[in-house]
Amino acid sequence: MSVPGAPTAKEKKYDRQLRLWGAGGQEALETAHILLINATAAGSETLKNLVLPGIGRFTIIDHAVVTDEDLGTNFFLDDSSIGLSRAQKTCELLCELNPEVQGHFINDTIENILRSNPEKLKDFTTVVATGDIPTATLLSLDAILYPLGIPLFVVKCVGFTMSCRLALSEHPIVETHPASTVDLRLFNPFPELSTLVDEKAASMDDKEKMTTHEHDHLPYVLILLQALNEWKSTHGNQPPSSYPQKNEFKSLLRSKMWNADEENFEEAIAAVLPHFNPPSIPSETRAIFQDEKCANLTKESTKFWIIARAIKEFSEKNGGLLPLPGALPDMKAESKDYIRLQNIYKTKARADLAVVFGIVRGLLTGLGRDGGEVEESEVETFCKHAGYVKLIRGRSLNEEYEKSPRAQVISNDLSDSTSLIHYYLGLRAYEAFISDENNTQRIAPGAEDSTVDADTEKLNKHVTELLDKLSITHSPELLEGTEKAIGEIVRAGGGELHNIASLTGGVAAQEIIKIITRQYIPMDNTVLFDGISSRTFVYKL
Repeated sequence: MSVPGAPTAKEKKYDRQLRLWGAGGQEALETAHILLINATAAGSETLKNLVLPGIGRFTIIDHAVVTDEDLGTNFFLDDSSIGLSRAQKTCELLCELNPEVQGHFINDTIENILRSNPEKLKDFTTVVATGDIPTATLLSLDAILYPLGIPLFVVKCVGFTMSCRLALSEHPIVETHPASTVDLRLFNPFPELSTLVDEKAASMDDKEKMTTHEHDHLPYVLILLQALNEWKSTHGNQPPSSYPQKNEFKSLLRSKMWNADEENFEEAIAAVLPHFNPPSIPSETRAIFQDEKCANLTKESTKFWIIARAIKEFSEKNGGLLPLPGALPDMKAESKDYIRLQNIYKTKARADLAVVFGIVRGLLTGLGRDGGEVEESEVETFCKHAGYVKLIRGRSLNEEYEKSPRAQVISNDLSDSTSLIHYYLGLRAYEAFISDENNTQRIAPGAEDSTVDADTEKLNKHVTELLDKLSITHSPELLEGTEKAIGEIVRAGGGELHNIASLTGGVAAQEIIKIITRQYIPMDNTVLFDGISSRTFVYKL
C-alpha cells in the first residue's frame, strides 16, 4: 500500500536528476526524440547518457555492419554482433538500460534519407551526427534543421581528439540556475517592508524595549534597512555608494551591536557589499528587452518573447525594477520573525506576478491569440529569473563553412602552438579528406600504413587552403602547432579510443540535456578537447 505523500517509483528512480532540473525538465526529456546518425562509440556513449536519465525516444540511422574494429571501441557490442546491423544491435542493447525509453533504428545512410524523405528530420527534437560524414551532407542537414530551430550536434572523436559543434539558431534560457536569485530590495523597499522596519525601529536601539535575545535574533534585512534609514537622514537621503562609504556604513552597523558575538549583525555587515548596489537591469536582460522580437510582437511570437515584453512593460511602469523574485536567504532569526518577513517578500512577489500575468494575457488578446495559452507557472518562472535570463543566437554550419568561421578567433590563437585551435584546423582538414570525391570509401587519413606520409601532406594542404580562404596570414612557424595536431590525428587512423569516446559522450549528452530542458547555459558553439594534455576549450566559430 502506498503511503500518502511518499515519492512515486518514478521520483525514486530519477531522484538525483529531478533535483537538478525539476519536474518540468524531466517532462521535457521524456517527450524528446533524439536522432543519432551513425552508431559510433562516441555516438553510442552519447545516447547511453540520454537513455539513462529517461529521454522519450531515440532513433539510430546507420547502414554499417558490426566489425572487429567496433568491438575494440564500443562497449555496447560483443562477438555475437559481428556482421549484423550496427544500428539494430546498438539500439537493442541501449534499450536494455532503461525499459521506459523507446528505441528505433533505420538501416540506411543519412544521404539516402536526405534524398528520399528529408521531411522526416522534422520529427526529431535534437539531431546528433557522428562518424565520418562528408561536409556536403552536414551542410544539407544544417540547411534543413537550422531554420526550424532543431539543434544539430556534430560530434567528432578521432584518437585523443574530440570536438562537439552545436548549430542552433535561437535558444532562450530562463532557468539559468544562478548561484542566487535573492533581491532584498534594500534601496527600494516596498510599503509592507517599510512598515515592518518602522514597527521594529523604535525598539532596536532601546534595551528597555528589547531583550538581548530579541536583539541578536533580529533578521539582518531589518537591521540593514533601519541603519540605512538612519544613514540617509544625514547623507542627503542617499545610500552609501562608494567603497569608503560602505566601510563607514559597516562601522555604523558595528556600533549598534550590543555584544561582540551577535551573529545577525555580522550577517548584516557581510551583506553590505553584495546587496548595496543601485537597482539595475542586467545587460543580458536589457538586450532582450531591446530586441526587435520583443519590441514588435506578432501572432507567431513565442511565449518567451510575449513574457519578456510583459516584464519589460512592468519594469517601465515601476521605475526600472524587475518583478521581485521573492526568495529570501537563510538568516539568524526567530522563526516567527523570519516567516513574517518571508511572507512579506512572497506576497510582494505574488503581487508583481499578478501584474505581469495580466499584461501577458492582454498582449495575447491584442495579438488575436488565446489569452490563456500561457500558464501562470511559466510567467512565475520567468519573473523569478528575469535578471538572469540568457538568449543564445548561434551560427549555422553553412555560415561557418560557406561564409567563414570567425577568422579573427583563429588568427589570434594561431601563434600559440599549444592552442586547441590547431586541433580545430586539423579536424577540418580531416573532414575535407573524408569529403574528397575521390575517397568514395571514406577511408580515414592514416588508416593505411603505406599512405601515412601522403595523407599527412594532404591534411596540411587542406589547412593551408582553408587559411588562404579566410585571408589569415600563416607561416611554417605559425603552423607548428597545427602540424603536431595533424600528426596525432593521422596517427589515430580514424579510430576512436573508448575512454575519449566515453568522455565525448558525457560532454555531448550534458549539452543536449541543457538544450532539451532549456535550463542551464549550453555551449556556444564549439568545444574542443585534447586528451593528451587533458585540456578543453570553447570557441565561437
